[in-house]
Amino acid sequence: MPRERVTSTDYAHPNRPALLRLYNGARRIGREAPLDAERLLEAARASTGLGDFGDLGFAGALEVLVDSVEREARLHPLGRSIMRGRLVALLANRLRVEALYREHPEIDALPVGRPIVIAGLQRTGTTLLHRLLAADPRTRALRSWEALHPAPLPGEGRHGSFRRKAEARIAELALRAMAPDFFAIHPVEADAPEEDILLLDHAFTSQTPEATLHVPSYASWLEAQDLVPSYRYLERLLKVLLWQRGTAPWVLKTPNHMECLFELLTVFPGALIVQTHRDPQATLASFCSMVAHGRGVFSDEVDPREIGRHWLRKVRRMMERTLAVRDGIPPTPPGRDGGRQASFIDVSYYDLLADPIGEVRRIYARAGRSLEPDAELAMKNALGRDTQHRFGRHVYRGDDFGLSRAGIDEAFEGYRARFGIRHEKGEGKRGLAVQAGPSGVGHRGVIAATVTALADMRRRERGAFPLGDADRLDGKTALVTGASAGLGKAVAIELARRGARLVLACRSGIPEVGEEIAAKSGTRPPEMIRADLSDMDQVVALAGAVERRGHAIDLLCCNAGLVPPRALRTKQGFEAMFAVHYLASHLLARRLLLRGVIPNAVYAANGRTGTAIPRIVFVSSESHRSADPPDFDRFGAFTDYGVRDALLWYANSKLALTTFGTELARRLTLESGPSVGVHVLCPGPIASSIARDAPAVLQAPIGVVMRTFFPGPEEAAAPVVYLAAAPELAGETGWYMHRMVRKAPSPEALDADHGRRLWERGEALLAPWLEAGSPAR
Repeated sequence: MPRERVTSTDYAHPNRPALLRLYNGARRIGREAPLDAERLLEAARASTGLGDFGDLGFAGALEVLVDSVEREARLHPLGRSIMRGRLVALLANRLRVEALYREHPEIDALPVGRPIVIAGLQRTGTTLLHRLLAADPRTRALRSWEALHPAPLPGEGRHGSFRRKAEARIAELALRAMAPDFFAIHPVEADAPEEDILLLDHAFTSQTPEATLHVPSYASWLEAQDLVPSYRYLERLLKVLLWQRGTAPWVLKTPNHMECLFELLTVFPGALIVQTHRDPQATLASFCSMVAHGRGVFSDEVDPREIGRHWLRKVRRMMERTLAVRDGIPPTPPGRDGGRQASFIDVSYYDLLADPIGEVRRIYARAGRSLEPDAELAMKNALGRDTQHRFGRHVYRGDDFGLSRAGIDEAFEGYRARFGIRHEKGEGKRGLAVQAGPSGVGHRGVIAATVTALADMRRRERGAFPLGDADRLDGKTALVTGASAGLGKAVAIELARRGARLVLACRSGIPEVGEEIAAKSGTRPPEMIRADLSDMDQVVALAGAVERRGHAIDLLCCNAGLVPPRALRTKQGFEAMFAVHYLASHLLARRLLLRGVIPNAVYAANGRTGTAIPRIVFVSSESHRSADPPDFDRFGAFTDYGVRDALLWYANSKLALTTFGTELARRLTLESGPSVGVHVLCPGPIASSIARDAPAVLQAPIGVVMRTFFPGPEEAAAPVVYLAAAPELAGETGWYMHRMVRKAPSPEALDADHGRRLWERGEALLAPWLEAGSPAR
């Protein structure tokens, strides 16, 4: 049995058949001729032998589109060739349509009638419903071959279609060969019903360019245009198609209409608008994946995060414009549809799946039509033919597009409430790549840790998409510990570059490090507070100093760390790594939470919700997987150790930190969701100065290995900044990452009983520094 195709999620590296790669490589050697509106017009005239475009009102839109494509779309050679061919074909169609109207002016008198217009959001069952209605022999639907060439080609005559169907079949096969993943998501079959957005394309004022190309300036321009002329031209094309094949009522379909319902109803005032509804959590990422695969047909540079940002805003705009039109139309008398507007009928995706023929009957009743037996049989046959996953299984993740569940819920809260849209069962689940034991050979010695780190560097794992420059932290305040050097300083620079206001806790480097961070990030110098985090008194002083400054901390990044060659006793008698990695993190987070400096609804009464919740990020280590099982009877007791056991005790301290992070995430989560997002990570091996206190005999070889094989702090900062700023983590909690890959922490760190016991022992150890009477939740 052949293996089922599964669509790729590596959007930045689209599937490229060998011939396509060869073509692009060869064409890149020479210089590609730029797209130019006037040259495209001339090419269309030359290809048809015709010269009259009729009303040239479309020319301005063509110029804006071509300019945006040239400046922004980053087309590869074949993509440029396809785009040039498509634009010339659209212009050639306009020439043929004008010639046809001159020869047959009676076309203009044909009545389009009262079309049924399916105008639901993307991936809400619009294609299923469209193909059902199109199966009715008494209904007129646009076919793919008609969309490519609405007017007959030379020699076809009024009713001929052989050449157009043949060209459409070739285009179908070409798309299947060039982009099999896209075909698995949205098959474009030559004789199948197709969206009439492809007719709107002839006015060069549709969403097609922004759904297939990166053309932000064109998309922005389009939103400010009067599109009534475009819908007049759509009507003109529908009449041409009726003249060729029948006069049955039209069924139209495209989500594009949601943005233009005022224009549509101006031109087709008797239209019945069918609005389909489905949980946006289940649809938006799916559509973004479709867009990403579509862009991959034309370009080698596909930015999933930009796609997510653009279409989250765009889809929300589409819904707002639809509701504005609906609210401006007088309602019908109360009936089955609860008094909704006369020109609209709502269809639930879930009802459509459960009883598709029943939903069709309901639509027909509103349209004043009856469902005839032969039409019902044709629709049932269509259901059997157009099965899901015929061309492969579509897989996608909202994370890849910077989409968070909280962000989607906030964007569509009113829409969901108005139409009673439920959350789909299991929507938005994010799987963990479970890793029960340490990778490589573990971390229980310098050699073992080095070998494991080298092995981790060679491992290729599917990770999160890196953040882009548009992922900002403007208006946020971040407190970073251990920011005087290495990873902490690199994180501080990147957070500042993204607009965060910084408060840095450092043992040294004041103010020199702050000035360096300001220079490299192009921002003002950060506030700096001197603190030795091995001293719990200084941790309390740090928390107090932050509170007195009046800042609400949106991000706490506990990064401070050390690896001494032998046990060091702190001022309060704790082992130094245990104190800095775990106790200081526990105490600092708890005091900031108790005082509401980190807003929350568990320990203070100033909590935020959804995408506004603060985040806490703990920098841990994969070495926690090699730690000894926690001994809660001796938890916190000082143990003397030497060079041989230093990394084991480092691992033990990082296990305590990782367990604490997991438990804190639990305790800060309410029934309504997280009050604070708490995440833990291992940045991977770093060429840093963390081993500066290693024995002299090891410093040189360790330094050579680090400088040769390990990334610098700037690169290693990526997962820290991701957990701090990634929009898809808004409203999330409990992530653990190794480098840029999400994983499960060790079983010990995940164990709820271990987490409870560690919390209780930690609270007892830190009782002298925690405020009396604080909640012990």
